[in-house]
Amino acid sequence: MSNQLSVLQRATRTDVRSEPFPHIILRDALPENLYQKLADTFPTPETLGVDTRNNNTRWDYEAHRVRSNEAVPQVWRDFIAYHASQAFFDEIADLFYDDVHRQYPDYYPTYEQLKSLKAGVRFSDTYGTHDILMDAMLSGNTPVTNAGSVRTSHVDYGDKLFSGLFYMRPADYDAVGGDLTISRFKSRYVTLEDKTALFNDAYVDDSHLECVETVKYDRNLLVLFINSIESVHGVTVRQPTNKSRLFVNLVGEVEKPFYIKGKKIRPRYVPAHQDQDEAEQTWLKRLKQKLRL
Repeated sequence: MSNQLSVLQRATRTDVRSEPFPHIILRDALPENLYQKLADTFPTPETLGVDTRNNNTRWDYEAHRVRSNEAVPQVWRDFIAYHASQAFFDEIADLFYDDVHRQYPDYYPTYEQLKSLKAGVRFSDTYGTHDILMDAMLSGNTPVTNAGSVRTSHVDYGDKLFSGLFYMRPADYDAVGGDLTISRFKSRYVTLEDKTALFNDAYVDDSHLECVETVKYDRNLLVLFINSIESVHGVTVRQPTNKSRLFVNLVGEVEKPFYIKGKKIRPRYVPAHQDQDEAEQTWLKRLKQKLRL
């Protein structure tokens, strides 16, 4: 499958930033003619069954549904299919191996081990036959009646190896806000234990964070990162608007989560040799010992 559709076709290793977590920001990611063709034919939320009356609400139309919907333009079906493919995963592995290895050395001790992962399509293939399930979603946020953030500073689920956002700001989009924030924990939080104690489920209050960069919502713009407990990001407040915020959401999920989190369990890494249930029991045992319960 040709990478001429890829949002990473212009990326090099020098574009990868390791701080505050491994990520890449690519402006003009696609050739202009391809981008414009996609922008001109982006399916309207209504044609995908989205209720745009909901205030500032996230919606996703996954790759497996795009594949089966012949009403979606062919250029979009090809584009989505590529970004849920083995070929796209191989691009990510080539670009980010050093950072993936640094973050998860027990899971991916060698480049060959990461490259050997067999990619499938999320909600279509299974972990019985695949190692990582990919998705590329037509996504957006509905118009805003009451100003607010669709999602404040947070980390993603622990089963995600990577997450990506390909922004497609419409030409007539005049709304204020909805930009992406990339943050690190303030320097007074030194240890992982210090940092995880700040979470409420997936979320961290901005008072504990330093915003390293605010990436303006724009056209033909890719942000893609390797996921971890420290990959804290969020969306700034959007002011009232009748415009939808459109993008493509990219993910790669593995069966065994790298970390667990929840309202009762602070985020903590799961060693490669330990399953999630065992990790949760270990965490609870240590908590009881600490509280002498």
